[in-house]
Amino acid sequence: AASAMAATPVVIYVGYFSITLMLVCLTLLLLPKSLAASLPKPLKSARKKLLSYASRAVELSKEGPFYRVVIWAGKKFGGGGLASLCQPPVARCKPQGSSEVGVTLTPTLPRNPFHVESYVVSYKQAGREESWREKAVDAENDCEKVTMSGGGGSKLKTFLERLPERTKMEVRACAVNAKGRSPWSGVVEVETMARPNADGGCTEKLECPIDDIKEYMWTQTRTEVFIKLPVPERVKARNIKFKCTGAMISIEIEDGGNTHKILSAPLHKRVRADEVFWTIEESDKHLGRHLSVQMLKAKAIEKWPCFLDRPGQTQIDVGLLRFFTGEPENMSDLTALDGLGY
Repeated sequence: AASAMAATPVVIYVGYFSITLMLVCLTLLLLPKSLAASLPKPLKSARKKLLSYASRAVELSKEGPFYRVVIWAGKKFGGGGLASLCQPPVARCKPQGSSEVGVTLTPTLPRNPFHVESYVVSYKQAGREESWREKAVDAENDCEKVTMSGGGGSKLKTFLERLPERTKMEVRACAVNAKGRSPWSGVVEVETMARPNADGGCTEKLECPIDDIKEYMWTQTRTEVFIKLPVPERVKARNIKFKCTGAMISIEIEDGGNTHKILSAPLHKRVRADEVFWTIEESDKHLGRHLSVQMLKAKAIEKWPCFLDRPGQTQIDVGLLRFFTGEPENMSDLTALDGLGY
């Protein structure tokens, strides 16, 4: 009995010390950063370790079933009342085809584990006075989740469909939950791709128009790329300076003492420099007199989305191109393929 009575004060002192230590630790954890900056170096070091331990404990608790059940119940039965106010996501856009645009949303989420939100993506044609169209996006059912590098959370990817081809669109997004909508994100511009013409290419603008000639046409097959550039009657072969290195092309026309640099830029893909031929065609019923250039692709079967590798070039939807085993004269089969659902 005497030994038990002697041990009692020790237990009490240990209890007091534990409570005091716990209070000191809590004080260090909850101390504002402005005050923590003035602490002595040993206390700063202790606070840093405590924050590390606390962060690790929180992460471990999130992996446990109890935490998950609590969060699920809060989201399920809270009716969104436990969520925080929404902040606008960051929106990025990329063309996916002639009538489709991919929209990537980076959510701006609070630390609140009970926070829930969905999104609204709004879009319209750029430069036109028209009302914004809206698409409701559910993060769970309407989006692809893209994991960010470094474990920084996830991005959400959704798609806008049935858009006009070769058209600049303006896109913005906001987050929404039971507490209302966030402000809109910044407006992002994106241009849908063009449908390839019957010969697998499209028309493109000239750098330096000559007379009323402002465009040229480029086409492609499985193994070759062609360009057709209208030229005036007065321009002869001797007036044309043509150069192709395999990686870039340059076409200049001398006319009336002036030199017009019609094209001068890197090609989208390489061609074989020793397999490039050009001539002036006179008999084309649709284009009339034009400069015709024939180039052999360095890699066959590659589908070129554009002819030149520089900003502002129209991108065609290469998903609509079909290169068959037999070398076709043109890509007129596209029209038939559309009818078959390709």
